[in-house]
Amino acid sequence: GGNTLYALDRWRYLGLDELLRTAAERGTVMAGGSAGAICWFDSGHSDSADPETYRQYKLDKFKDGEPEKKAGNNNNNPFAYYSGNAQEGDSKEEWSYIKVEGLGIWPGMVCPHYDRIQSNGSPRMEDFDQMLDQFGQYELGLGIDHNAALEVDGDDFRVVSIPGEAGSVPISDNEEEEDGTTFVPGVWLKYVDEEGNVQRKVCPRSGSLSDLLQEVNDPEKHILVDDRVDLCRKENPLLRD
Repeated sequence: GGNTLYALDRWRYLGLDELLRTAAERGTVMAGGSAGAICWFDSGHSDSADPETYRQYKLDKFKDGEPEKKAGNNNNNPFAYYSGNAQEGDSKEEWSYIKVEGLGIWPGMVCPHYDRIQSNGSPRMEDFDQMLDQFGQYELGLGIDHNAALEVDGDDFRVVSIPGEAGSVPISDNEEEEDGTTFVPGVWLKYVDEEGNVQRKVCPRSGSLSDLLQEVNDPEKHILVDDRVDLCRKENPLLRD
């Protein structure tokens, strides 16, 4: 994990992006969480505009040794803050999620920590809908809960999760969330319909990747770019040595 935009820019600057694509094409096991999940796809819902993910902030934070560990998560609350020790009612940081371009090994826009809220106080699942509506009209959205993962083996996939942890997928009903339903970690599929509405359904626990993902080949349906990434690059400049 980490700052997705900075990592991908750094990889491209060093030529690691091509090495990673070559490794993936020859069947090397590739894995990662958070930014490490976004990077394999066309794009992702990223917290790269959070100043606490910037390189200089991290250097300043660790220069006097490892900082004090923060409070853990509330496993019974799928909307608990996953990072930091922020709680409901605390002051919120002023930053927005941005769409970051990935390596494009697989098509789609990924939102990690889908069931969580970060320091800006915005639930990722709600902000992801807004991002799909604005930038993802021609992309399939994949919302991956904090304690879930999408495992790909050739053209087969399966959803895996940590037993006993909370998530956003109801056990008893895969379509509608109901009060009192127990929620478990999983993956959601999202897309923008012809009327401009974001639709969703629970991703099957296993299946064929070619049936799951949709690739944009029509030149009239290009993948839209988020211009806010340029501002983030200015605020978190790339180390070029």
